[in-house]
Amino acid sequence: MRVALASLLGLLFAAPAGAQSAPTPAAPAPAADTPSAGKQTAPPKPEPLPGEARCGFCGTTGRVAFSRSGNYEVEDERGPTWKVDFCSAAYESDNMGMAWKPCPNCKTPSLHDAAQKEWDAHKAAGAEWLKERRRTDRVVGAEKPLFYVQTTHFLVVWDVPKITTAQKKTYDAHGAAHLYARRLEEFYARFQSMFGITDANNMKNLHTLMLFEKHDEAWLAGPAYTMLQGVPTVKRSGGSNHDSVVVTWWDKAEYPKEADMWRHQLHNWTHQFTSIYYDMSWFQPGKLGLSPPWLNDRYGWLDEGLAHWFEIDFDKQSRTWCMRETATESHWGSDDWRKNIYKAVSAGDVPSFSTVSIKPSESLTSKENQFAWSWVDFLLHRDTPAMGKCLKGCKLEHPTRDLIKECWNLTVLDFESEWKAWVLENYAPTTKR
Repeated sequence: MRVALASLLGLLFAAPAGAQSAPTPAAPAPAADTPSAGKQTAPPKPEPLPGEARCGFCGTTGRVAFSRSGNYEVEDERGPTWKVDFCSAAYESDNMGMAWKPCPNCKTPSLHDAAQKEWDAHKAAGAEWLKERRRTDRVVGAEKPLFYVQTTHFLVVWDVPKITTAQKKTYDAHGAAHLYARRLEEFYARFQSMFGITDANNMKNLHTLMLFEKHDEAWLAGPAYTMLQGVPTVKRSGGSNHDSVVVTWWDKAEYPKEADMWRHQLHNWTHQFTSIYYDMSWFQPGKLGLSPPWLNDRYGWLDEGLAHWFEIDFDKQSRTWCMRETATESHWGSDDWRKNIYKAVSAGDVPSFSTVSIKPSESLTSKENQFAWSWVDFLLHRDTPAMGKCLKGCKLEHPTRDLIKECWNLTVLDFESEWKAWVLENYAPTTKR
């Protein structure tokens, strides 16, 4: 079922889920339990207007501390490119999960009014935001309110009561929604940094992940938010007139551990990020470039190779497949893709890059998926930032042979030759990883 649905998704909406330089260093572990982001910094201390009294209740700030539950400290998480904007659990708690409130006995009217205005605006914005979110509760027939967390670039819709990570840390639904929002933001920042992408280059910069515990909820959410119905995962990759959405059901048969689900999301979101990388300023008037602006139809090897690369970079495994012609039970080789590729190259059992590179994503066989990953692995080690230039070239519909030359200064023949030598050196069983 997963392969068939992934294939349909690929056809209709999927993002496509010299000297060698070292690859871009990994960001802090994508599945780490401890936030790499710091807390919000305090704003500059305000000053009263001329003639106004100072206030001993609030230290002349217009606001006093609120003794909130430690559960809501996650509302203060942020990184260099993101922050938490809204949280349903926080908004519906005492004082909206905020660590301050307007000073009730303030002696400084201008500062009290400014604090009250900020507090009221937050309350009004939260009410409007949550009203829209609760529509999803009705769409999926939720038996109890879903959890929602929105950061700068992601809206996480969550309905899994509890998760336990590989670090043996357990999260309730509220904490888990924040964990996935933070991970997605960190992955988004890492992806853009690796390939020289900015928000200005993207068609969409707000993405939605809906992660449900129940099959039926995902089944109802799929057509409403992606125009597809299926499980465990369907997605719409966004565009000028559509949202970027991934809908997932946590099928424990497919994803028994939390790390399995996160690895699956890394694959999906790689497809999403390559899809929305599409800047109209690249094109001449009247030109739209690759339309739809996705990779799967014309650059399947790159589409799948990148998605597998981020999976394997996470925990040395890749378990997500977007194939039409090959069932998952016919996977090629072992779970150790480096070993599989090394053995094949050593034996001269290598598919033609020119032949594979013209296939759409969903037509790649299991074996070809693994070679696509290895080709991408080689290119990223050779020059990581060049991949951003290559992705742009794909949207401009440059032939693959030209992209290899333009971005890595290799002819196809040189590429295949140097890749084979690199595999024999770097994938050998004695090579330290």
